[in-house]
Parts: sequence; C-alpha cells; structure tokens
Amino acid sequence: MPTPDVDADDRVQAVVKALDILEALWQAEGGGVTELTERTGLAKSTVHAHLTTLRSKGYVVQDGDEYRLSLRFLSFGEHVKHAQPLYEASEQPIADLADRTGERVLCSTEQHGLGTVIRACNGERSVTSSIDVGTPTYLHCSAGGKAMLAHFDDEAVDQIVSSWGLPAFTDKTITDWETLTAELESIRETGIAYNSGEYVHGVSAVGAPILDSDGTVYGAVTVAGPRHRLESEWDHDELHDQLLSAANTIEVNLLFAD
Repeated sequence: MPTPDVDADDRVQAVVKALDILEALWQAEGGGVTELTERTGLAKSTVHAHLTTLRSKGYVVQDGDEYRLSLRFLSFGEHVKHAQPLYEASEQPIADLADRTGERVLCSTEQHGLGTVIRACNGERSVTSSIDVGTPTYLHCSAGGKAMLAHFDDEAVDQIVSSWGLPAFTDKTITDWETLTAELESIRETGIAYNSGEYVHGVSAVGAPILDSDGTVYGAVTVAGPRHRLESEWDHDELHDQLLSAANTIEVNLLFAD
C-alpha cells in the first residue's frame, strides 16, 4: 500500500519494482515468475532479475519454480515491533481485556495516515479475523482508527482524508466528510468509538484512544467481535469501563516506560 504523500518523481524505480515484487509475494504467500508478473504488471525478465537479486541477498527463497519470502524478514518485524513503546506497554492490558470480554482485542497505532495493528490477543469466544499484527487499515472505517482521528488536530485529519480518501468497504462505511466529522465530534465527547460492520460485514468493534497527558495520540485499543453479539453489549457501562480502563493502563505504562 503506497503512501500518497511521496512525489512519484522522487522515487527510485528499481526499488519500487523490488518492493512491488516483495509485496506480491507476501500477498500471494509465494508464487512463480508468471504469477508475479500478472500481479505486478512488470515484464517477466524484470521480475526474474529482481527475484534473482533478492535471493542472492537472502530475502527470497526458491523451491523449484516457486519463490517466497525468507525468514530474514522475521528479524525486521521483531525489531520494528519492539521499537514501538506501545507494544510492550500494551501486553498485559490487552491480554486482560481479552480475558474479561472473551473477544478479540487489538492495539493499533497510526503511521502514514493508516492504522496498523501492533498487538492482538484472542479471548475464549474470539472469531477468526483477517486483521492481525502488521495489517494496515483505513482510519475512517475502524473503531480504533476513528478513536485516533477524533484526537488529531483538524489539519492532520484533513491531510489523512485528502491522501487516502474515504473508500467504502461495506454499505455501512462512512464515505462523506460531514458524517465523519460529526461522528468524530461525538467520539471526542464520549471517549468511545464504534465500527458497526463498516470494514467487514458482520464484524463490529468498539475502541478508545491511547493518549499522552498533552493529548498526543499514541494509538487505540479495540474490542472486536460478531456484530450481533458485540452491539448488544455496546450500551453496557461495564464494556465501556473495561475498554477505557485498558487504554488508561497502557497510558500509565507508557508514562513510566524506560
């Protein structure tokens, strides 16, 4: 997913092509030259040359005619994860919230105008989800994303929406500026954000921001689950209290982090 705030003229095309191939390998969970050519739109000779180079550097492994990402990326992922103070600070609060609610709990942060999950924990009744650690998401259609957007200044929100737009993922996704700004105002007043099947049909979520004492947005914590089950509990003070308590505990952990 490219960042729209970088001028195309400033990009090194050979690097762009290599990264396009790596992303295609990741999305397809491996593939051959022909499949990668179709996915990237690059010439076969270009794909083959880049794969050969990436394999020589240890970033790609080859098994017959199939290529896949190498385990070398594990070290990158672990480094990036642990470099985020939010990752360590959220460990126990996220686990406790998943245990209390029985649902899937996520801790996410914003980068390049998108939300990215940095920690996930399943409760005893969690459902399978395509959103996991490292998954980028649009902010306007997720509970955690809207919780973060609500506490950014107007200029930052304008920049994010201008860059990424308000694409629809379901018929419930907010796709107009007026509706979004009204909802963000409500979130600022209540401290709670909702996602009513706006990103994935049948899956809803409730989220709260993780803030510094000066209002700086660190991220958000989200409880997600089947729409019919989670929305029946939305008005329960207990769920709100548990969510806000988890967010506050993470805030305190960040305050006293080394």
